[in-house]
Amino acid sequence: MTQHSIPANARPKIAARARLQTDKATGKPVLLYPEGLLKLNHTGHAIVTICNGDATLADIVARLAERYKVPGPEISPQVTDFLNRLLALNLLELAGEDDAKP
Repeated sequence: MTQHSIPANARPKIAARARLQTDKATGKPVLLYPEGLLKLNHTGHAIVTICNGDATLADIVARLAERYKVPGPEISPQVTDFLNRLLALNLLELAGEDDAKP
C-alpha cells in the first residue's frame, strides 16, 4: 500500500463518517465509524482533537511539539504516519490541497 504524502499546508479533518467519543465502558477516547471503532491512546487523541480542518499539518506538529516539549522534526514522522493510517481507513479528509489528486 502506498503511503499518501500529506503536504505541510494540508488541513487534516476527521471525516464526516467518524466521530470522536468516549467509550462508555472504559472511559477512553475512541474514533467511532460505521465499520467499527478505533481506540486512541493519549497521543492519538491529542492529534485527532487538533484535526478540525483549520490547523495545517505543520501547525499540528508545532502544537504537539510545544505540548510534549520535543522538537517538531522529531515527532513529524510519527504524526504523519498516524494521519496516513487514518487516511487509509477513510477516517481523515485533507482540506487545503490543490485538488490535484494522483
